[in-house]
Order: sequence, then C-alpha cells, then structure tokens
Amino acid sequence: MKTSRFAPFAIRANKRAVWLLLTWTTLMLACELLVLLDGFGALVWVAWLLRLIGLLIVLAFALDYLWLFLAYRHMGQMSVTRHADNNLSVYEYANVSLGLYHEYLPSFCHALSFSVMDYYPSITQTDQLPVTVSGYQLSDDNPHDDDLQGLTISYPLYANERGLAVFGGVDWLISTPLGLLAKFYHTPKADVQGVADVRILVNFKALVQGNLLAVSKRTNTGGIIKKRRKGQGQDFHQIRSYTEGDSIRHIHWKATARQQRLMTKEYQDEADQEILFLLDCGQNMRHTRFIPDDKLANLEPWQVSNGDNTERVSHLDKALNAMLLLAEVANRQADATGFISFSGEINKTAMPKKGAKVISYLLNQTFDLQASMHAPDYMSATRQALSLQKRRSLIILITNIRTANTDEIMGALQLLTQKHRVILVNLYESDLKHYLQNTPQSVQDALTYHSIKSYLDTQKQINASLAQSTGTLVISSTPEELPQKLLDGYWQVKRFGVV
Repeated sequence: MKTSRFAPFAIRANKRAVWLLLTWTTLMLACELLVLLDGFGALVWVAWLLRLIGLLIVLAFALDYLWLFLAYRHMGQMSVTRHADNNLSVYEYANVSLGLYHEYLPSFCHALSFSVMDYYPSITQTDQLPVTVSGYQLSDDNPHDDDLQGLTISYPLYANERGLAVFGGVDWLISTPLGLLAKFYHTPKADVQGVADVRILVNFKALVQGNLLAVSKRTNTGGIIKKRRKGQGQDFHQIRSYTEGDSIRHIHWKATARQQRLMTKEYQDEADQEILFLLDCGQNMRHTRFIPDDKLANLEPWQVSNGDNTERVSHLDKALNAMLLLAEVANRQADATGFISFSGEINKTAMPKKGAKVISYLLNQTFDLQASMHAPDYMSATRQALSLQKRRSLIILITNIRTANTDEIMGALQLLTQKHRVILVNLYESDLKHYLQNTPQSVQDALTYHSIKSYLDTQKQINASLAQSTGTLVISSTPEELPQKLLDGYWQVKRFGVV
C-alpha cells in the first residue's frame, strides 16, 4: 500500500474542536460588534479575555497536533496479529481476536486512546467494532512474549453466506485526552499477521439438530441407526422358511422341494451403493425468498440478515443442505456420496466417498459454490456423470425446471436411466405455494392467483411426463420440504428401485 508523504501531517478535527471553534468565534464576533455600540464599552475587557482564551485554544490545538504527530511515528512499530478458526459455520457467530503488540510505547502515548477497526469480510457482519483501547492498556505485558507489550481484543463475527471470507487491514483512529484532534493510521493487510481469510461452510451441526432428528422421528428410516431391512431390498441375503405375508414371487422352488416346505428368498437393501448428486448452480437456483415485516418476528436470528428483510438462503443453499443430510444417512448405510456441480461460476466434481470424514469432505468441497446467471446445461452434466460413474449408481439431479428446458432435461434423463437409477428433484418457490393458500381479495389478486396455479399445474404435467417417459423418480418439492422428500425418495429407490 502506497502512503502519501504528507500522511504524518494529516490531522482531522473532532466534533469537540469544531464546536469549540464555532462557539469562540461567535462570542468573539458578538463582543467585537457590541463594543462598537454606545453603552457596551465595558465589553472591551471581555474581548481581551476572549482573545486570551483564543490563544489558549491555539496552544491546545498545537499540543494535540504535536502529540498525535509523535504518536504516529511510533505506530509503525505496532504489530497486529489476527486469530480465528480457518473454517466457520454459516448463520453462526465465531470469535475473532486481534493481538496488538509493540516493543516500546513512549509514556506520552499512554494517555492516548486508540479506536481499532478491523476490515472484516463483506459476507460477514459484527456490531462490536470499532473497539477503543487506551495507551495504558497497550502498555500491559504480553503474556505470550516477554519482549513485547500489548493486549488482545476480541469481537464476534456473524457469517451471512457461504464462501471464502477475506479480511483486509486494520484502521486506527488515535485521539488525545483533550479530544480536539484525531489521527488516522492504517495497517495494511500484508502487515497483519495470522489469519487473512477463512472458509464459511454449511452449518451442518444446526442442520442435524434442526432437520435430521426431526425426520427420524417422523419415519423409522431416518438413518440414525443402521438397519438391515429384510424381504424387499435389492441384494440377496438368505433362504428362509416362508411366513405369511411374504411375496409368492420370492419362493425358492428348488429349496422348497428339498425341504418339503415352502422356502423363500430374503433380500436386503443394497449396500455399498454410490450416490452422485448433479447440482444445478445455474440462474434458476438463485432464488431467495423475500419476507414481509410482520413475519420477521417468527424467524430464527440466523434466517435473516440484519438490516434487510431478505432470507439469504437460496435454492442452491437448500439443495446443499439436503445433500449433506442425505449423505449422513447414506453413510450410515455404507453408501458413498459425491456430487458434480454444473452451470455455476465455479464447477466442481467430488468423487463419491464414505467413512467418518465424508461430511467434512463434502463441506470443504461445497463451501464456495454459488448460483450463477448461466442457463443450466443438463447434457454437459449428464455426459460428465456417465464418464465418471462406470458402476451402476443412484444419480440425484436437483434443479428448478423451466418449460424451455423440458426437452433437454428429458434427453439427459433418458441417457442417465440407461445405466443408472435416477431421482429428479424439481424445486419450486415456497412463496407460490403459500400464495395459493390465501383467498384473492381483488381482481389483481385473482389474476395473480390463477397465473400461479397455472404455472404449478404446468410443473405437475412436466413432472408426470418426465417420470413416464424416462422411468425416473420425480420429486416435486419446495426447498423447505426437500430434506424429508429426498430421504423418502432415497429409501424408496434403495428398497424397491425406481418404479
């Protein structure tokens, strides 16, 4: 960062200095004018007193200026160290600390106050900056280094969005006890030691607590405990005696002849399956929901960013959340999960994996995925998936279909279903579903109501056509319903295949 050669001399006046000068000037002008009038001669002594006060004010300003000028020359010896976790969770507070250290701070700086402002990332926010410390605090011994003095200040940082969060430099505003003048100093980003950027990941802990446990209570297949589901799976398990309710088509006739009693084949859910998500990161997945003021009070703090009425969670964010939840369930069933993102600003391929670190693997791969303004290219994603997955797998395509994309996505599904089992998730906006729950109150409301109903009916027809033509399991869902519906679809395919 290039610094002006006049920077050491650049001093700014505080409000106190402005009001002091305005008040003295007003009194001085009024006194000088009144002295010119008959009967106000005694004010000459007041004028002289004001001149003396003016001289004292000039001396105070000169003292402040010299004080700040000398303090500025020592600021270059101040070192700044930033500490924070390398991985933060979205919609959650994290602690960031700044270590302010120096080898020696002259005694004339002890009475100064320093307002410290950290350049925190644009996709985060805090209301605890700037932090003001005194020169006396900066003179405290540093417990981490006997050769340095200083202190550590901390502030909470709230993450609004996923992505790479980049910190900047640190600003200082130096003020004297008189409070007349202040001096600005900037510590460039390159001179700040420690953390320069952090990754903001999906808040998986909140997802599990808020979604997975709720899902597991609604169904017996929430994936919290790995189970072997007998009788109707895809993999052969054993031959056992026939019991009432078993399917006749599973009777093992050779074993029946040998045992002289009915024997049936028992199946279990397929194990060691690979699940590959195709994540649409195109323009149709950018949708975010606008929330009326009267509903803000019912939302959790992490759902709405401070300062506006916009829910920051897009369709893509909801899709990622649902994928992670399913990955957690699938991992407990010995299934591997991976994904291919397409039509985004950044496109990634994460090979299917399983094990204790699969969630961390997916979190690290998805943190910087953002929806773009590009149209979705389903055929390109399909070709990539077919070249990647040689083994028969479960392909889950999450998108938001528009009528203009119907032919392309049908062709893509026909290619995928030739080798793989496929689930298509077609998202639609929650606002549309909510709007239909209200009775129209005007002609304009009625027109909007029927337009929305027509759009949703068209979506239903598209879903039915795709399912019938390609043999794909099609799930129509709002983003909020997606975790439950996706898990239901997973269990249906795992038990019975795509029907």
